[in-house]
Formats: sequence, C-alpha cells, structure tokens
Amino acid sequence: MQPTANHLRRAGAAIALAVAATAAQADAVTDWSIKAGEIITESKMGTPPAVRASAYINSAVYEAVNAITGRYPAGRVQIDAAQGASVDAAIAAANRTALLRLMPAQQASIDAAYQAALAAIPDSPAKLAGVNVGEKAAAATTTPPAPTPTARTRPPAPTCRRPCRPWCSGRTASPGS
Repeated sequence: MQPTANHLRRAGAAIALAVAATAAQADAVTDWSIKAGEIITESKMGTPPAVRASAYINSAVYEAVNAITGRYPAGRVQIDAAQGASVDAAIAAANRTALLRLMPAQQASIDAAYQAALAAIPDSPAKLAGVNVGEKAAAATTTPPAPTPTARTRPPAPTCRRPCRPWCSGRTASPGS
C-alpha cells in the first residue's frame, strides 16, 4: 500500500510534535544552564570551585527531571514524583535550591531568574509538584564543597625496601649508608 499525502502529513505532524516536546525540555535545561553559568561567573569564584558548583547543579537537575520522567535509571537519589509534575518547574526549583546552597551571596540574581521562570508556568498542582521534586533533588545532591587543604604534608623519608647491605634492614635510608 502506497502512503498517501494524508498519511505523510500525519506522520510529519507527529514527528514535529515529538521533536517540539523534547526540545521544550531541553530548552529549559539549556536556559537554566546558561543562567547558572552567568550567576557562577557573577560570583567570581575560581575555576575549580565553579566547575564543582556546576556539577552539583547539573546533578540536581538530572535527578529532578529523571524523577518525573523516569527515562533513565535512578541515580543515588530516590524521589517520588507526583503524576504529571511539571518538568520545567522542577528544573527551575532544582537550579534555585542548588545555587542558593552553593552561592547564598547571589540570592538576588538567583531569585530573579527563578521568579521569571515560574511566571512562565501556569499555576497548577503540577507546578507545585514540580517545585517540590526540584527542591528535594537539589537538597539530596547538593552538599557544600569540602574545604581545600592549604598546607601539604611532606611524604615520609624513604626507607630501604629490600636490604642492599646487611646493616640496612628496616632503617631509614640516609646519605652514605
């Protein structure tokens, strides 16, 4: 049976809807990734802490989205998401909560981005459920970074690994021995 023009139109419309639905979720993640990067840059933290903060934020977003969609195996976090929870609200809440935990001094910028994102989502139980999932995901995945050690200790003095001379067994190697 040959496909008719009507079949082709329906197939094209179905593909367009599928791509649009996927793109909407990807756009929310991408938009928030850009916003988070701007906020991290604004905080003027160094490169290693900024990369660490970005990793914490992305982990929170992954767990929030995955708790709702169930597309991938769950990570170390088990979150029960309400049926029909808003993915966009979860993304916004995960970013806000993670950013506030890592950079509380940037609260004004974080809250402005969060309020703008939530304003675009209609008020509904799905929105509240999404916010709840995002906050739980960020709380579970975001911990303050451990302080970086500033002083390094010297390694212990080398010892003889195998006796090369009869008097060297187990002693600390020293010049001339």
